[in-house]
Amino acid sequence: MLKLLKNPFYFNRPNSFKATKSERDALCEIIINSSAPKAGFYLLLILSTFIVTVGLLKNSVILTIGGMLVAPLLSPILSLSLSLTIMNFKVFLRSIRIFVISALVSLFLSYLLGLIIDFSLSKITLLDLIVSTDLSTFLIPVAAGAAASFTWAKKEMNNSLPGVAITVALLPPLTIMGLSLAAENYLIFKQALNIYFLNVSGIIIGSLIIFIIMGFYKSAKKIIGQVNEEENN
Repeated sequence: MLKLLKNPFYFNRPNSFKATKSERDALCEIIINSSAPKAGFYLLLILSTFIVTVGLLKNSVILTIGGMLVAPLLSPILSLSLSLTIMNFKVFLRSIRIFVISALVSLFLSYLLGLIIDFSLSKITLLDLIVSTDLSTFLIPVAAGAAASFTWAKKEMNNSLPGVAITVALLPPLTIMGLSLAAENYLIFKQALNIYFLNVSGIIIGSLIIFIIMGFYKSAKKIIGQVNEEENN
């Protein structure tokens, strides 16, 4: 704080909140590539959904957390935040499409597993924790979205990403939605849906704030170029 008061240009230093052009370009490339609708992306999505669904049905916190670490759902949401940062409609539509398809794939797979496996929603011990709402339900995803954006931009902080992946609880509400549909429990489905959208909204807001602070609005050309390259491949 003392350094900031003495030097108002402190944030322009390489180790401050500002991102260099190379850091911005690298992160934009990572986010666009990791959220691209390719076979590898959907394979990870299917595997992570299976792990989390089984983890919830077995009341295994280890399996649930493991599936959250594998899940690639954060990338499409950060891509959506980037599109809002640069205010580009084409990138926005691309991000929304991938985000919706990804959610539907996870929802459908957990629904199918719910039809195949004999289970009871009341026996899922993590259910109350997943569908409960309070102020932290929104504030935690905001903080997690900000943390994810910042740690991805700063390579020296990438070792924090596993912790961020666990904090960003995107897959558990989706799998609960699929299981509740299989159990025809529409009240639980609605509660899980509300939690999911709160989490997504919080992540978008948190990452959007960080992207603006770090100057990602200057990377519009890079982001659009990555999306165009993706379409041509």
